[in-house]
Amino acid sequence: MKYDVVVVGSGPAGSVTARFAAENGAKVLMIERRQEIGTPVLCGEGVSRKIDDWDMLEGDRWIAGRMDGARIYSPDQTCVTLSADQAGNETGYVVYRDIFDRELARRAVKAGVTIMMNAQATGLLKEKGKIKGITVNHFDEELEVKADIVVGADGVESKIGYWGGIDTTLKPKDLETCAQYTLTGIDCKDAYCDFYLGRKIAPGGYIWVFPKGKDSANVGIGILASLSEAGMARKLLDDFIKKDLRFKNAEPVRFLAGAVPVAMPIETVRDNLILVGDAARHVDPITGGGLTHCLEAGKIAGEVIGKAVKTKNFSQDFLMEYETRWKETVGRKIKRNYMVKEILLGMEDKTFNMLADSLKEYNFEELSTLGLIKALVTKHPTLLMKLKPLLKVSKEERKDK
Repeated sequence: MKYDVVVVGSGPAGSVTARFAAENGAKVLMIERRQEIGTPVLCGEGVSRKIDDWDMLEGDRWIAGRMDGARIYSPDQTCVTLSADQAGNETGYVVYRDIFDRELARRAVKAGVTIMMNAQATGLLKEKGKIKGITVNHFDEELEVKADIVVGADGVESKIGYWGGIDTTLKPKDLETCAQYTLTGIDCKDAYCDFYLGRKIAPGGYIWVFPKGKDSANVGIGILASLSEAGMARKLLDDFIKKDLRFKNAEPVRFLAGAVPVAMPIETVRDNLILVGDAARHVDPITGGGLTHCLEAGKIAGEVIGKAVKTKNFSQDFLMEYETRWKETVGRKIKRNYMVKEILLGMEDKTFNMLADSLKEYNFEELSTLGLIKALVTKHPTLLMKLKPLLKVSKEERKDK
């Protein structure tokens, strides 16, 4: 088998990269090791409404709910509300992630992408040290797939990046262990996402409640691996659910567990090789969310791959346009939010309580991390020196937009 591009992994990053590469003239194969695209769901299922402007999906079958804002609860339960009405900025969707992923894959197929299921990448094909494709185990048959470009969209444990000589290691402080229930039999009174902070509640992370209709919600937790022990995430989540009266009659219809990188991005390009999505660490270090980042970066990757195929230039220098462009878009936000994560880790619960108390009546200018930073500096000028680097990164990000 010979293709211009083989994409390893059919998640959002893989499907979007494959689609835009095909739309730009490349012959693309996308492989998936599982039996079904979109399952098991390993996601909180929240995404920004930015995607409305990107022509990534059709229809609205993938939408479980449209959110009107968010509430952030400090350890002593002081609530800071960020609403679309108040801030006049973007909100988000809670999605059916399985349908979401399959819709992205469908758009890829519509563009001409071939999909191979039950296909596990087992290594890189190389000739004289150059990557020439991959080896694949497909229904227990060993195959060789030749390709000019290999795309690693194979998640947080990316083997493609490792085989390609990229350092993909993660420190425990840059990895979140997560657990989530989808609960039904609850009363979702409004379309707000709730976030709960505190070292006793979720050390180094937070608990979230994302409504999915009027009587169901995703209730999950993410905690830093460096601050956790085996089984700790699920135990803390169970304790939270037992204490919250909203869930007294709730029953689980789904449970999932996994890991999310909350690190600085890594190198994403080699000769004949590109990394996208979780494999590239295109994840928000504060929220652990990566859908909007991987869609945006995946589109860039597909466009650059299309150029490479047309010019027959698959060198690292040529493919570096991809890395340059994602750094100018999602890269600055990831860098800024990694800095925020490190600052937050140094704060005690009483500091969170004090900050939340000062912001509970605040009229936010925008519904974003930058909006929160501005509010903190306004209310607490003594934080300016600590937060000044973040404001600088945010100004550069906005200037590019």
